[in-house]
Amino acid sequence: MHAMNGHLARGSCLAVVGLVACGAAAGRGGAQPAAAHSEYSYDDTPPQAPAPKPSKPQDKVRERATRLREAGELLGKAADFRDQGQKSLAEQYFGFAELITGPDAVADLAELFRAGAPPHMAEPTKKMEQTPPQPEAVGDSEKEAPPPPPAPQQKEYASLSGTIQIDGKAPRDDLGVVTLDPPGRGRHPLPVPRIMEQRGRKFLPHVLIVPLGSPVTFPNWDPVFHNVFSTSEAKAFDLGLYKSGEARTVVFDREGIVKLGCNLHANMAAYIVIVASPHYVVTGANGQFSFRRLEPGRYTLRAWNERSQRPVTKEVELKPGANSFSVGLTGDAPKGPQPDKFGVPRGGS
Repeated sequence: MHAMNGHLARGSCLAVVGLVACGAAAGRGGAQPAAAHSEYSYDDTPPQAPAPKPSKPQDKVRERATRLREAGELLGKAADFRDQGQKSLAEQYFGFAELITGPDAVADLAELFRAGAPPHMAEPTKKMEQTPPQPEAVGDSEKEAPPPPPAPQQKEYASLSGTIQIDGKAPRDDLGVVTLDPPGRGRHPLPVPRIMEQRGRKFLPHVLIVPLGSPVTFPNWDPVFHNVFSTSEAKAFDLGLYKSGEARTVVFDREGIVKLGCNLHANMAAYIVIVASPHYVVTGANGQFSFRRLEPGRYTLRAWNERSQRPVTKEVELKPGANSFSVGLTGDAPKGPQPDKFGVPRGGS
């Protein structure tokens, strides 16, 4: 955390290849997409697959022709929206066409639709087995990497309890992160694989602490498409569109705070906090935090809350036994949905 400073149209959804995508209007003037084929639907229920029929060579040709016509219509609409200056909506249509044709077939067109967005991950998705839902918050160094026993000359550990305050008041239902660094930074935590899932049109966890260098896998468990992205300085990326049961993985190799968004669902947001500190914990919804086993001495404490734009840093002295501190933050983070991946403001969806 040292470097923390650091659409589809309104009310409509598009089902492609039996799965549904739903999103907010891009820019200021979202338009209704037109169905090109019976596989397209405008609700959030995937259409029923027809009973399988014996496949004949000519059937495969006709099926391919139908799919290519669908891709062609999507590309045409993508071009129309691009001409209208609706970058996000244009890129979404291009992305759905790309799912049909495969990326290689339209690679020479990608930059026309993705210029100005975060780096797009073109690696193939991987299949995921269903996992239990993630909790709202993940990250506690004392549970994940317990500290070593105290040195022989050390009679007891130091403990620390405290509260983050936002503009002088305890936060309500807002999560944050506190880290502690001994002089010289001490030992760094080892990378730990993490999961940031898309489930119920939410990100889970809402706040995830990631030791520096850790891979984070982003599975989609919803029956709709999502498009996870971040424009954050610590890690900017665009995972593109992929369906339920698939995932992509990102390695987070720079300390800082990464705010996640979904380019299809403006109300979705989460935070990944990448740390090189040996001691870290997610605060409770009321701002409380605690460390139970620390070596006495001087530490650099860094604290952040999702309502604050950047963390605060303070030097603290921990004596053997119990210690307590209150940390003040400013509630200056922007309110409302974050802009889309092109930086265009948008409303909730």
